[in-house]
Amino acid sequence: MKRLFAIPLTLLSMLAAPGAMAQVSATPETFTGIHRNEGANGRPKVVTITDGKSFLQLTEDEDRTGGYRPAYEKLLTRIVRRIPVRKPVPADQD
Repeated sequence: MKRLFAIPLTLLSMLAAPGAMAQVSATPETFTGIHRNEGANGRPKVVTITDGKSFLQLTEDEDRTGGYRPAYEKLLTRIVRRIPVRKPVPADQD
């Protein structure tokens, strides 16, 4: 009876381990900064980093303390501006 439960648990741990290992082994040597986003409307400044397969977003402080390359100051800044939505003008005011 114990053996019936042991096999699925072993398989489950083997399937879950690669994802857990990838997050633990995310070092500055494997991840490279792509760009930074300016903080707007009270949001923090965010840096996007990649290892070629996945992307992560870190705050400016996490990027600086993590030692990722290139340095925060050398990353390109991506500026996203949202245009306010214009309300339609009623037909009688044309």
